[in-house]
Amino acid sequence: MGRPRKTEPRDRQLNLSLTATEYETIVRRAAALGMRPVHFGRAILLSKERIAVPKSVPTDNGWRLLLVQLSRLGNNLNQLLKVLHTTGDPVPPDLEPLLKDIRSLIARVRG
Repeated sequence: MGRPRKTEPRDRQLNLSLTATEYETIVRRAAALGMRPVHFGRAILLSKERIAVPKSVPTDNGWRLLLVQLSRLGNNLNQLLKVLHTTGDPVPPDLEPLLKDIRSLIARVRG
C-alpha cells in the first residue's frame, strides 16, 4: 500500500538565488526552530502573521571566545561573592572597576 495522494500536490517551484551568507543565515534560523530550510522558507513566505524567529547568534570565532571568557569571569565572580557573603567579609574596593568593565562588555555583546 502506497502513500495516500495529497489533495493539493505541490507541483510548482520558486527558485531563489542567495549568497553563501544568506543561505547560511536561513539554514541557521531554520535549525533554531527545528525546521528544514525549505519548510522554514515556505512558512515565512506564506505566513499572514509575523513568525517569531530567534535573533541569530554571532558565529564569528572572536565572539564565541568573548562569550566563553565572559561566562568564566561570571562564574569566578559568583564563587568569590558566595565566599564573601558566607564569611561576612566586605567586597574588596578594587573589585568595582572590574565589575564596571564586565558590565560594559556585556552591554556591548547585547548590542
